Order: sequence, then structure tokens, then C-alpha cells
Amino acid sequence: MTKKYLIQLLILAIPATMMLVTSCQKELPDDIKVVVSQGEENVTPTSTPTPEEKYVSVTVASLSFSNQAGSESFSVTSNTSWSVTSNQTWCKVSPSSGSNNATLTVNVSENTSTSSRNATITVKAGDIMRTISVSQDGAKNEEPSVRQIYANGVYFKMIRVEGGSFTMGATSEQGAYDWERPAHNVTLSTYYIGEMEVTQALWQAIMGSNPSRFSGSQKPVEQVSWSDCRTFITRLNNLTGYTFRLPTEAEWEYAARGGSKSYGYNYAGSNTVNNVAWHRDNSSGTHNVGQKSSNELGLYDMSGNVWEWCQDRWGYYSSGSQKNPTGPSSGDYRVRRGGGWSSESWDCRVSYRYYYSPSDYYDSIGFRLAL
Repeated sequence: MTKKYLIQLLILAIPATMMLVTSCQKELPDDIKVVVSQGEENVTPTSTPTPEEKYVSVTVASLSFSNQAGSESFSVTSNTSWSVTSNQTWCKVSPSSGSNNATLTVNVSENTSTSSRNATITVKAGDIMRTISVSQDGAKNEEPSVRQIYANGVYFKMIRVEGGSFTMGATSEQGAYDWERPAHNVTLSTYYIGEMEVTQALWQAIMGSNPSRFSGSQKPVEQVSWSDCRTFITRLNNLTGYTFRLPTEAEWEYAARGGSKSYGYNYAGSNTVNNVAWHRDNSSGTHNVGQKSSNELGLYDMSGNVWEWCQDRWGYYSSGSQKNPTGPSSGDYRVRRGGGWSSESWDCRVSYRYYYSPSDYYDSIGFRLAL
């Protein structure tokens, strides 16, 4: 009967790095197993590749802003997916997630408080976190000459109009229709008015749709009724925390004339209509805002491009002096000002006025914000 032999080779640990190895050079039958061991560990373990370690880094440790709305960018470098959060609602980051390398944008809203404020942006990839400190100055005691507003990804500017007194209506340089008379003295408090007519980009950002005939993000929104504008303003105020409104007719005319800086032009910024206005003789539709010259206050398209709704009801003027007038207390129509792309140049004068029903909408009427 054939005997089976089991030969086990043992590695024995001894001092001075000496090893005693029992070996056998005799050829062994196929059914004899040879096991080499060192204690209880296999000396030939199966090796597995080491996975690449995850990492994420950012290019800035802090960002600083003035009290005005603004934006800054930073970069993320990573080999994996990541997410970004901000601990303050006035400080927003986009995109909010991604993978590998990317450039991110930080947008902050205007700080109307006189106190500074702080936020923390956190970039997280698995268990790895990187933070960016964001600080914003408080508002100065005096009002800025320009307010830059951020709303749903769209920036726009509001221009400060210093209060003062002026003669409203049919002044001597204007010529005039009867409904522009009589000329009368008006005193206004300080206010802000939009640098440009409300664009389709801003309307789309707030309302989620665009009613305009002449499509273009930087063209003025049109085919909006007075009532539509009120709905837009309510939503904009809820989003931004401001109290935007339509300008009163007196505010509109004072701003169009150039406020306290007025040179007494027929049109908003010039006696030559083509310098400042898109109208019937040089246009077949609306144009991007701000393409013509501005007036004395840096306002664009107060003459031409689209008519602009005002807050006031339509009514005839009285000769008495007024302070911060808001128009008649009753009436079926609302005032429109400035003329539009389809208007005669005469209608683009700063004193010209007319009206529509608040439910009317046309491809030649839009609006401008006041604050």
C-alpha cells in the first residue's frame, strides 16, 4: 500500500535575522501538497490596486463685496463630484453641484443695512470640505447715485434723481398740444428711476414668459398692459425686498428733461431727435436698449423705442403749483409717455403725453421702473 507523505516547509524566526529552513529536493508525487507558512500568514497574499484618493480644492479663501449687488468667480479643482452651499440667502452660488474642474459664480444682493454681513460658502466632495468666507460692507449713510439690482440672474441699474422744482408741460421750447397745457410748477422729492426701459431678459426672469413681438433679450419688453406691469412689479418686489413702482407722470417728465441738470432740450438729451430716439423715420421695430445717447442724467430711451406706462390716471393739468403730484383720483385711462418706434418724432418730446386703457397692450409700449 502506497504511503502518502505530507512535507511542510516551515520558516522559523530566530535572532540575528537567521532562518532555519527545512527543505527537500526529492521529487514528490503529484498527490503530495507543499505548504510554505510563516506563523499563520500566507507569504504570497493577493494584491489589490490602491484606488486614487479623492481631492477637492478652491482658488480663493475669501471674497469681499461693497454694499452694492455684485458677482465674483472662483474655481474648483477636483477629481470627483462635489456640491456647493451658502449659509445665507443674500449670497448665492451657481452652479450648485458638478464634477471635476469648474468655474463658479457668487452673486450677492445689495446690502441696504448700514451693518456689514458675512456668509460662508462650503464646497463638499464626500468627506472633504473646503470653505470660502464672504463679507459685504454695509450701506453708507448717503444714498448712492446708482443702485445696481440683481434679480434672478439679471442685473439692472436705478439712477438717483435729486429732488427739485421744474416747470411741467408746455414750456416755450416744446410747442404743444392743448393736453400739454397749462405749464405749471411741480416740486418733487428725491427718487430713483430705471437707467433703461425694462428688458425682455428681466421680464422673462421674473415672469417666466415673454409677450414681446420683437424678440431680443436686450430689447424693451412690449405688448404689456398697465395691469401686466403691476403684476410684474409685485413679483419683483417679493423677490428683491424693494418697493419698485411705476414712475408718476411728473417724475417721468422731470427725469426725461434731465432733472436739475436739464439743458432744456425738446427731446430727452438733445434737440436732434435721431441722436436720442428710435421713431417712425429711423426704425421699423424696437432696438436694444441704450444704443442711442443718454440724457443729462444718464438715462436712455426716454424718447422713443417704446412708450412707457406711468402710474397716474389720465387727466388735464391745472395751473396751480403742486408737490409730488400723483394725478387724478379717478378715471378710466392711464398715462403713457415718451413715444415709440412707430411714433412721429413730435410725439417723442419730453412734454408730450397721451393715454391708453390699463388693459391695452401694443408692440410699441413698455415701461420703466421707479423706486
